[in-house]
Amino acid sequence: MSFKSKLAFVVALAPAAAMAQSSVSQARIVPAPVEPPRLHVCAEQQASLYDRKAYLDIDKAELDRERDSIARESARLASDMRGLDTRDTAAVAAYNARSADHNSRVENYNGRVAEMNRAAALLTGDSADFVAYCNTLRFSRR
Repeated sequence: MSFKSKLAFVVALAPAAAMAQSSVSQARIVPAPVEPPRLHVCAEQQASLYDRKAYLDIDKAELDRERDSIARESARLASDMRGLDTRDTAAVAAYNARSADHNSRVENYNGRVAEMNRAAALLTGDSADFVAYCNTLRFSRR
């Protein structure tokens, strides 16, 4: 057998060899799970609840910083009180003024905490109403 005939023989068998190497895929097409239809009002309400929660978190962080500042000022006032010369009327008057300012600041802080607690209670109630209404709806397809 000459080289040309061997080459012709190999070229003639190449398509058969290529067909012999084919395989069958085991992949299957599975339909995506069908989500139930959602009401637009529920989606909007959920977004509103998330926004309200985010704003409450911002307010809480601000109140936490204020609380820490009040605690530091309270510690300074207590330290100043221990070293206060009660015979010096000007020093006592200055301390009383700072103490009154501090008490006013604490009262303002307590009012803001009460407001935030009311807002958190409203959010909790609205979230419960949301779950009761939107998460338990049954849809019918026509």
